[in-house]
Amino acid sequence: MNKLNEQYRQLTQEPRYQISALRKTGMGLRGIAKEIGVHYSTVSRELNRNSPPNGYSGAEAHPLSDIRKRTSLKANKRHSHTDDIIRGSVILGWSPETVSLRMTVESKVTETLSHTTIYRRIEENRLQGGHLYRQLPRFGKTRWKGGKRNKKAGVRLIHDRVDITERPDIVDARTRLGDWEGDTVHGQSAHLVTLVDRTSRFTLAKRVFSKTKEEVGDAMIALLKTAHTVKTVTLDNGGEFAGHVRVSKATGADMYFAKPYASWQRGTNENTNGRIRRFWPKKFDMGKLTDDEIERRILLLNFTPRKVLGGLTPFEVYMGQGVALIT
Repeated sequence: MNKLNEQYRQLTQEPRYQISALRKTGMGLRGIAKEIGVHYSTVSRELNRNSPPNGYSGAEAHPLSDIRKRTSLKANKRHSHTDDIIRGSVILGWSPETVSLRMTVESKVTETLSHTTIYRRIEENRLQGGHLYRQLPRFGKTRWKGGKRNKKAGVRLIHDRVDITERPDIVDARTRLGDWEGDTVHGQSAHLVTLVDRTSRFTLAKRVFSKTKEEVGDAMIALLKTAHTVKTVTLDNGGEFAGHVRVSKATGADMYFAKPYASWQRGTNENTNGRIRRFWPKKFDMGKLTDDEIERRILLLNFTPRKVLGGLTPFEVYMGQGVALIT
């Protein structure tokens, strides 16, 4: 017999009727196995598991097998508790991978699921008419497709500019708190000044209604004075940051500027601004938001687990204390 056919496999109803009939003829286990094309251990296991007190019967064995499968530990691994965790986390904007990582962080109080399992459950929800899949984070942005760019754009507007090449190497290492990256998120009638700690990804944000260097500078000073550690700030070359010297004197932070059109040199801030855009997309009128609405969204961002932090949140890394999010 082909060895592949002798490997263990689940029996269907038809082979169970065959086993029952051959059993009545007095045929042994190996003979029955050869007749129906399975390993003899499959027949032995079937008889041990699905034989009622009055003897094995194909008609009774199949329902018994179904009952055992439905009540097994593996079948019961899915609990409504984990479905609630998935639903609540995805609505908050967490990716399946983030949900999985957070389950691992809080594994002492909840079971863990892989991100593929979580994706599968979201797909099940979609097939049942649910809309949970619409809450999944979407990525991708339209790249600039123009001609040559002015490599000095913005630089001429910023006096006493210190280039990123002069920034201490320790900032690149991300081994300490207090190294921030800054930018603005544009809206129709208002904008956000955002600052992100490079190590913890903790975010600070404040709305401004104009992008003058005075108003943006005031916002940066107010934000940095709420931070418990401020060492450096790395900015882009927008004219709104031309008041950096005043900000430095008020906060004690050393100010550095990335190369023009080198957003990757402030990648942490760019990534965070992309996350903020999930709340308020381009052309959204930020002037209509209340301060409480902005504060709640930034708080939500700081309590969102991050893959780069091993499933911890920016708040936990920045403040050095754990929180229970899904339990």
